[in-house]
Amino acid sequence: MPKQAKIDEVTGLKERISRASALYFFDFTKLPANDFNVLRRKLGESKVKVRVVKNRLALRALTESGVPADIEKLLTGPTSVVFAADDPVAPARTIREQMKKMAALKVKGAYLDRVLYPASKFDFIAGLPTKNELRGEVVAVLQGPIYGLVMTLDGLLSELVWVLDQVKDQPRAAAPVAEAGATEAPAAAAPEQPAA
Repeated sequence: MPKQAKIDEVTGLKERISRASALYFFDFTKLPANDFNVLRRKLGESKVKVRVVKNRLALRALTESGVPADIEKLLTGPTSVVFAADDPVAPARTIREQMKKMAALKVKGAYLDRVLYPASKFDFIAGLPTKNELRGEVVAVLQGPIYGLVMTLDGLLSELVWVLDQVKDQPRAAAPVAEAGATEAPAAAAPEQPAA
């Protein structure tokens, strides 16, 4: 590969790395081409890019992007990199599902949230909730108190309506007695005026 082409390749990888929320590295050595295309298509549904990389160029792009130098351990043999876009966990779930169908697919590791994870931690990452699941949990947590407040206010309004219905249905005979008591009270409360 000519020198300018290598420079362009490193620049392109650096741009993808800067936009990615997570990177997954896997070995596709014994994976049939049809299975690799199926994997790409499944990952593409999640708006994820898969790229076969040259290890030396990938190492240069990764280290220049601030990834720890330990990443070199993952860059041995044929390597593909999955560049996760919005949701860093969704590609891990897709890869895990495909690994069940494709025995030749081997994960080398992941770079997520500025931390390098070995292949042994991949199942842990794939088990984390996705962005949409976390949003759903937050909505449920916020919805609980609001629902309780609405139900409490509804109960109070129902009780008020019941009390007003009871007052409405009571006989009117009690009302004149209250009026008679009300007219006597001001007369008794009037102060006596001194004789002039």
